[in-house]
Amino acid sequence: MKRHSALWLLVGDTLGLSLFILGGLQTHESTSPLTRFAVNAGPLILTWAFVAWRLGALRLEPPLEYRAVLGRTLTAWLVAAPLALILRAILLHAATIALIFMLITLGLGGVILLLWRGALVWFLRRRG
Repeated sequence: MKRHSALWLLVGDTLGLSLFILGGLQTHESTSPLTRFAVNAGPLILTWAFVAWRLGALRLEPPLEYRAVLGRTLTAWLVAAPLALILRAILLHAATIALIFMLITLGLGGVILLLWRGALVWFLRRRG
């Protein structure tokens, strides 16, 4: 897994963040759901991938320690999520970002990433 760890982490992150976005879109009506998904997912996933790479959150190095993996994940998420929301606002020509939207993105998106990555560390540690 080490050789392809960044790819596996990005695949899992993308799936988790996509589910988060799809869940959010279910609460809003849209005439073009695919466009709406792209406008929301694109900035979030691309910003996350870049920041996670730059801050070392795409590394799974032995020994796999929860604190190290989840700490890097949380640090990168706290940087990436606000940047992604700013990029999304620019794409949508929005002058502001609602505080509740920021809090939900930081909280729920972060929890999804931490749960998925925590489960992956648990699985890899059990596997030996």
